Amino acid sequence: MRKLKNILLSVAMMLVVILSTACSGKGSNATKTFEKEKNGMKTTVTYTYIESEDKVIKQTTKLVGEYAKLPSTKTKEAVQKVLDPIAEKYKGIKGIKHSIDYQDDKFVEETEIDYENLDYEKSKTVLGKNFQDPAKTKISMKKTEEMMSGQGYTEVK
Repeated sequence: MRKLKNILLSVAMMLVVILSTACSGKGSNATKTFEKEKNGMKTTVTYTYIESEDKVIKQTTKLVGEYAKLPSTKTKEAVQKVLDPIAEKYKGIKGIKHSIDYQDDKFVEETEIDYENLDYEKSKTVLGKNFQDPAKTKISMKKTEEMMSGQGYTEVK
């Protein structure tokens, strides 16, 4: 009887380990971060992707600009005049979070795009006409890396 209990306990423990390992593998996502600094602005883009599928599922962009270093708009008010109308376009689009924090000497603009829950039709107004529907076309992390490198971004490790 005691031997049977030990065998059943061992089998139950193995099942728990196998099930927890199998379930945790599905939800694991990787991230890659890229940076670029130009004309008084530092852009940091982080991609969350499913490594096994080479599929980007989320993009987070943080843009920090120092007013004094910007080529054309050197004041907080001038930057607000340019960015506020753009920020309005992001409102009400499912799958996109957008915010701008105007500070004394700089601004911080943050945009998060959740490709798995994105309202594609509405998002075309801010993402452009060439942007393809992520529900129909996979966004490849490998191709995204090449594109970012080609645009002068460096990967942050």
